[in-house]
Parts: sequence; C-alpha cells; structure tokens
Amino acid sequence: MPEIENFGKNPGKLRLFIHVPKELPEGNVPLVVVLHGCNQDAHGMMRLSGWNKLADEHGFIIAYPEQKGTNNANRCFNWFYGKDTELDKGEVASIHQVVEYVKINYPIDGTRVSVTGVSAGAAMAVAAAALYPADYSGVASYAGGPYGFGNLISGVGSMFGWVDKKPWELARRVRLANEGYRGAYPKMVILQGTNDPVVNPKNANEIMEQWTGLHGLDRDSVMVKEHFQDNPKVKRSSWSDTESEKVVLYEFDGMGHVIAVDVGNETGQGGSDGLFSEDIGFHSTYWIAKEFGILKK
Repeated sequence: MPEIENFGKNPGKLRLFIHVPKELPEGNVPLVVVLHGCNQDAHGMMRLSGWNKLADEHGFIIAYPEQKGTNNANRCFNWFYGKDTELDKGEVASIHQVVEYVKINYPIDGTRVSVTGVSAGAAMAVAAAALYPADYSGVASYAGGPYGFGNLISGVGSMFGWVDKKPWELARRVRLANEGYRGAYPKMVILQGTNDPVVNPKNANEIMEQWTGLHGLDRDSVMVKEHFQDNPKVKRSSWSDTESEKVVLYEFDGMGHVIAVDVGNETGQGGSDGLFSEDIGFHSTYWIAKEFGILKK
C-alpha cells in the first residue's frame, strides 16, 4: 500500500496508507478508515483483518492511519490523552484530516464513510466518531471503550472495568466535547470477547449505554439473537429507532483480546491466524462491513 506523506497539517503526526482496488465501480464508493491496535501497524492490520480482500471484492477504499513509535512506544493510538482526543487537536484531528483528504482526492461517497478499530484503535475510532460525527455513517469498536476518558489514570481505570458512569453522563461527555453539533450520530457496532483480560467486557456495555443515549433509544428495548448465524460463540444484540438499527453489540463467548476470523476463501470468510486473532468460524470484518451497509448484495 502506498504511503501518503502530506494529507493535511497532521497535528497528531500519524502516517497514512491507502488501499485502492484495481477495479472500482463507476461513481462514488464507500470509504473505511481502519485503526490498528497496540504493537501493530497498518500492514499488519491489513493482513490480519482481511479488509483489503473485502474492498477488492465489493468496491470500496480503505485508509489506514498508522501510529508512530515516537508518539507512543507501544504504537498505541493515544486515546487516553486529552491532547489527542479533543476537537481539532492531536491524533483525532489527524484522522479527521485523513477523511477530508481521501474525500477530496478519491471518488468517495461522503454518505458512506465509516471508521473502525481494534483495542486502542477501537477507542480512538469511538473518539473520532464522537468528535466528528458528521464524517461518518458508521463506527465499529472491537475491544474498545466509550469516549470521554481524557487522561491516563481514568483511561486505564476504564479498561480494567473500574469506572462505571451513568448512561446520561456518558452521552453528555460526547455532547460537551462538540457543543455546536446538532446533527445525527453514526451507527455504532460494538464487538467484545467475554474473557478479554486486557479490556474488561464491561466497556462494551458502557459504549452501548453511551450511544443508545446519543441516539435517544430505550436500552431495555433490545433484540437478542443467541447463536447468531448458528455459531454458538456469537451473540448479537441490537437497539433500533423507528427507521433502523442504531447500536449493535456482538459478544464472543470465551474469547480473549483477539479478533474473530474465519480463515478461508468462501463468501463471508476471511482474516488470518495470528497472535491477535482467533478462528471461530466468524469473520468479524465481513460482518462489520455488512453492518456498515457497504457490501454488494
């Protein structure tokens, strides 16, 4: 994937790689921004997740912002620092500039731009969608946490499950972070292993509470599908308004701090085995893209 060296002022000093399929359909196409986890990089995330394969098959563009070791020794996106998670500042502003750059320089459908990430990248994806909701139609957090923990101590506490905020307070943190915004918020897709030793599964519930609050949904009005797609490890819950699903939660029974994949070349399969993945017969990347509404019928 080519590196784009100048995509804006880039206050967060991130790198950027872009994957454009050799054959794109006529007209404007979707964009997905993909954020890697700690101790990863853009190319590793590409190989692990299978996003590029889906992009080639279904005709959309992928942007991979990449953290630098000079910003964070473990190459984590700095989701726990206010200087990187406030409007028009730091890394989250750089991610916004990625979206603006790609929309200007590639045939992008601005109504179908999504952001997703894993672990620290997931928390930063939530921050990007919270601060720049008009950029995105969808956001997916894989083993991340809610927006609003702007320092290291509260951030680490939230990951360990030590923080339990009221739903109204979680939503209020997002609204206060961008007080001038009056529009709609993107669809939220949450994915979480139930035995994650790094990110306490309580965080999935905190994100659900934050985003059902932003969408004005009744948390008790939930549709639950056990053994989703006949897979005993996958549970899917969803919250909707009168028009469509707005918040979706996938829970992976017994999984740790890894992403779910289904290695293979058949429709709905993809991803690769690795240190940060587990083959449970469920290609989570495919289902995130499906939730985003960017797959061909």
